[in-house]
Amino acid sequence: MSAFLVDKRTIDKIITHIEVKIKESYWLKNQFEEKQVINFSDFDWEDKLGQAMWNLNQLSLKYRYGDRKKNLVYKFEPVLSTPVESFKALQCWIYQCAEGNIPEKSKLYQFFEHVVASAWATSIIMRTSEFDNAEWG
Repeated sequence: MSAFLVDKRTIDKIITHIEVKIKESYWLKNQFEEKQVINFSDFDWEDKLGQAMWNLNQLSLKYRYGDRKKNLVYKFEPVLSTPVESFKALQCWIYQCAEGNIPEKSKLYQFFEHVVASAWATSIIMRTSEFDNAEWG
């Protein structure tokens, strides 16, 4: 496996989609807050979350290659994308952060891998005609 620092635009897509999904789902918003991943009352929660995501990605590169942390400052900019594009961006970030003990130790990683990815995948599948046409029960 090769690892790399995801592009800022990748994180922008993820966070833009989070903004959409938390307006649609009280459950998902509540999960973010209960797990203390995001404090939505912070006016700059997008910047803080994006910085944490970039920092975790850099830690993964340290585990993989011994790379030193770069002094990157994340500033959120909305990037519109389809749900599938946002989900793929999320899967890319998760994959790029899967080095060392991050999957076992990082609350942020675990939350995105187990809660967010699952919720987004379910949402995408449930909006397909194949799902609508499938037999119920």
